[in-house]
Amino acid sequence: MFLGRILSNSSSKFSTFAITSPHYQSFLLPSFHFDNASCQMRRHFSAYPRFDFESIREPNDAVALFRKMMRMEPLPSITVFTKLLSTVVKMKQYSLALHLLDEMLQRDVPVDHYILSIAIDCYCRQKRPDFGFAILGIFFKRGYEPTVVTFNILVKGLLFVERIPEAAKLLGKLSVYQLCEPDEYTYSTIINGLCKAGDILQAIDLLCSLEKGKGSCKPDVYAYSVVIDGLCKEGKVDDALQLFSSLGDKGISPNVVTYSSIIERLCNRRRMDDAEVVLKKMIADQVNPTVWTCNIFVDAWCTDGKVEEAEHMLVSMKGIDVQPNIVTYNALINGYCLQGKMDDAERIFQLAVSSGLKPDIISYNSLMNGYCLQGKMDEAERIFQLAVSSGIKPNIISYTSLMNGYCKMGQVDEVSRLFTIIPALRLKRDVVSYTIMLEALFREGKCEDGLKLFNEMEALQVSPNIWTYNILLDGLCGAHRIAEAFPVLHTMEDKGIIPDIVTYNILICALGERGQIKEAKDLFHDLPSKGLQPDVVTYSILIGALCKEGQIEEAKDLFHELPSKGLQPNVITYTILIGALCEEGQIEEAKDLMTQMVSNGCLPDSVTYNVFVRGLLKMNKMHDAMPLLEEMDSRGFTLDKTAYSMLIEAVKWEGKDRLLFNKVKKLIPNDFYSS
Repeated sequence: MFLGRILSNSSSKFSTFAITSPHYQSFLLPSFHFDNASCQMRRHFSAYPRFDFESIREPNDAVALFRKMMRMEPLPSITVFTKLLSTVVKMKQYSLALHLLDEMLQRDVPVDHYILSIAIDCYCRQKRPDFGFAILGIFFKRGYEPTVVTFNILVKGLLFVERIPEAAKLLGKLSVYQLCEPDEYTYSTIINGLCKAGDILQAIDLLCSLEKGKGSCKPDVYAYSVVIDGLCKEGKVDDALQLFSSLGDKGISPNVVTYSSIIERLCNRRRMDDAEVVLKKMIADQVNPTVWTCNIFVDAWCTDGKVEEAEHMLVSMKGIDVQPNIVTYNALINGYCLQGKMDDAERIFQLAVSSGLKPDIISYNSLMNGYCLQGKMDEAERIFQLAVSSGIKPNIISYTSLMNGYCKMGQVDEVSRLFTIIPALRLKRDVVSYTIMLEALFREGKCEDGLKLFNEMEALQVSPNIWTYNILLDGLCGAHRIAEAFPVLHTMEDKGIIPDIVTYNILICALGERGQIKEAKDLFHDLPSKGLQPDVVTYSILIGALCKEGQIEEAKDLFHELPSKGLQPNVITYTILIGALCEEGQIEEAKDLMTQMVSNGCLPDSVTYNVFVRGLLKMNKMHDAMPLLEEMDSRGFTLDKTAYSMLIEAVKWEGKDRLLFNKVKKLIPNDFYSS
């Protein structure tokens, strides 16, 4: 490749630091035989056909037109070639554009500074800015004056590969050597690069220097929007709001991007009231919100579980003449699915269809996932088939959603079937699909198969994440191979994967089940040194382990510690301690704890009732058990086998009447005799 050979021999010479003047000799390259004069003579009095660049849809169309142009006598004008190359660049076919330019050079087709700028742009978009600087040498060789547009491309190219200091140094050289006068776009590009690199302070300094500068170039609304967004990303939302509020005094009118950006960051911080204030100001300033702006609110409310409030946004959008798009409806569908409100999710799906929108794969995946989370696999499969019949090709998320659903239902064969067919469908197994398959194998007790799959995963360079490691640790601990679990913990730390509280909960639980209480407590007390705080699950696990070892007093101390840590016991925590107290015969204390539980807004579940009923019956307190049985019946709970057997014996011994016996029968699960 002619151009490639030249650049490979010279690109190392041309860096941002080599620019000293427009006549710098190090940029000299072998001659390309550009002959503008002869070109103009060949075009003189020529009639050219009209070229339809809009008809170019594929790279082959561009190549075919290029071949046709190259066969013409005389050749089309430089402008025509420029338009063709620009069309190819818009298609993001940068290598093709450079290939066509290379062929032009080989065949002595004249080029000008516009075409050379296109070449620089292509190299910068390919993350090869050094080659772009090599092309800049041709400008100086041929006597062209690079414009600010050309340098803006190079600045952006350096920022694209995160060479921030070089971009800033180039900006300085533009003025020092009078190469060109940087414009608003130049400064905004640098400011954007600094913000993306997290150097918000330097970005603000540049913004301030532009504000105070005597030159004609002042920061525009884009530059301010970038800094406001950067401040929000750094968590300095109040500083961002202060800068936003000062824009009017600076003569800057915020645009839809400015407003939408700060609204998004406020919503991400769950400062919904502030976000709504900004929205009202936006409308008052006659800046029309876009569907993107509205979708920010919809997504935030859905994430917070306020899906009904998010749905009201549909009405508000129509009031400001903004049409919801499929992204809007998808957020609502997913929001209802995560709440288990599948009827509402399907209603929104149909509303999207009746609005003339075509559901996409995200719409179908959300519905599938919703049904999978509820274990309604027939419904999930129905949605899958509906997607296929609608011409939507399922993606890897579709299959992993089904795998996850079947895994939760314990249908390992179905999980394995889906995992097996993924490659045959030309889809790539990802970390999610491997992790679900691992979970299914470990649930079946197939520890060796799980370890083999984990090794295969790593061999194929599918990097395990924290979820994967937690599944692996849980599998090893479940197989009573805790000695192998701790080396896995150290391995994940060595790979830069930071264990979370779930990781340590798994290990503390395993130690507790093995009776290694001291080790479990040591790990529990070490959590703050690892930057973690125990959650209610951690406390419940350790309380359960202490109770199992008969250390009730220490378990109670741990239980009473919860409020001081900003935690509230959940139904599992209460049930563990109530069960332990009942086992110790401390029925009155168990009864008080259950009363406290209800007064704290934590309702007992079926397990709690069964545990307490067993404790009462064990102490021959049949009369105390009767109110609990009434409560269980009213709440639709049933007795477990142990509690039922104990209750029947108590009824026999006390000679209670048939009416009581029939009441007890109502508390028997439907599958009691078949299980």
